[in-house]
Amino acid sequence: MASPRALLINPPVYDFALFDLFLKPYGLLRIGRWLEDGGYSVDLVNALDYRDPESASLPGFPHRQKNGTGKFFRQRLRNPVLAKVTDRSYARYGILPEVFKKRIKRINPDIVLVTSGMTYWYPGVVEAVEVVRESHPGVPVIVGGVYSTLLPSHCLKVTGADYIVSGEAELHLPAILKKHGLPVPPGTPGRDLLMVPELLSDAAVIRLNDGCPLRCDYCASHIICPAFKKGDAEEAFRVVRELHEKLGTRNFAFYDDALLASGDRVLIPFLEQLIDAAFDIRFFVPNALHLSLLHEKTAFLMKESGFQEIRLGFESSDDDFHIQHDRKYRQDDFPRVIKFLKRAGFAPKEIGVYILAGLPGQRIEEVEASVRYASSFAVKVCLARYSPVPGTSLWQQAVNSCDLPLEEEPLFHNNTLFPLNWSGFRRKDLHELKELVRKLNLKMG
Repeated sequence: MASPRALLINPPVYDFALFDLFLKPYGLLRIGRWLEDGGYSVDLVNALDYRDPESASLPGFPHRQKNGTGKFFRQRLRNPVLAKVTDRSYARYGILPEVFKKRIKRINPDIVLVTSGMTYWYPGVVEAVEVVRESHPGVPVIVGGVYSTLLPSHCLKVTGADYIVSGEAELHLPAILKKHGLPVPPGTPGRDLLMVPELLSDAAVIRLNDGCPLRCDYCASHIICPAFKKGDAEEAFRVVRELHEKLGTRNFAFYDDALLASGDRVLIPFLEQLIDAAFDIRFFVPNALHLSLLHEKTAFLMKESGFQEIRLGFESSDDDFHIQHDRKYRQDDFPRVIKFLKRAGFAPKEIGVYILAGLPGQRIEEVEASVRYASSFAVKVCLARYSPVPGTSLWQQAVNSCDLPLEEEPLFHNNTLFPLNWSGFRRKDLHELKELVRKLNLKMG
């Protein structure tokens, strides 16, 4: 009897700009490995494949960097909805549509799983489901991921998928598989990833912990994963070793929302194993680290084990900001942590500090003061524009403060549009602030 066949799809992205900062379908790869270990034949169609020779006419291969990050294939589009707000060019990122269709059509699946990212990336999910319907009518289609979790009703309405999975997909998949007479693999998806060389050899993603113990009102982490679950150092080390030994992967990015939580029991033992193994590998943290949880010992172990950069979730130098929004910062945390990192050997350009801009009611003066304060410590300042996120505590305030139809059209959630433009913080102010950040970073060298 032939093995059941599962098709996994990482859809194209529609946006104004897209840079591959370790953008991998982590959840989909975990589920794929679980299905494969359970006897399934698993195929992955990655619409964000930057190596595809048939798409090289767009024009040529995208520029990539040694750390596994870089650009994707890009096709410029016209979007009449967003054209009312901005004249920025809109584009489809990914392999050519005809190549995407051809890859999906040549597979004969028993079930299809499509992942989703930002809410305003939903047009790519719609495209993926439409191609599957055209190529494989009658095959059940499941959509999971961030978009389906935050906006399940919208996702069901616009994609027409058979199943919309909210939250952790492994809680729902067994029942769906049984309903369609397909076998259910034993256990649940672990940390192991489906071994896809063209997706993971340049750079891979890993996760130690799930969720986050904090409840910041601008963040959806606790919606996507309601409970914080500490990881296992041995399991994480095994995943890194397998990827490094089988695929030759040298660059790894952490997808943790709270990497430093349970540090003594998880992160520190993990780093110590890496140091003992002496792998020739490098680590990156695209998600910001919590300042209050970064200790001197951890900083030294990070440097010794191969961390190439540190990104910190500073957000604001204003005490009232943290009292109101996240309660994750104390007055002495920032200078203390910067001192630890520099003492451990991280250069100024290797320390990135995120400053949040564009929250409901936030004034330009507060953000500018935070930028200047952080820069005074000779670190790299990174301006993070706020994106309204459905389901968060700040969502309704964002809806009430915005002159765009956030509840009706997720495309307006895109932070490129600076949706919470108001008299106290205008789009013009944002451009001036970005220029200030650029000059301060250049001055730092």
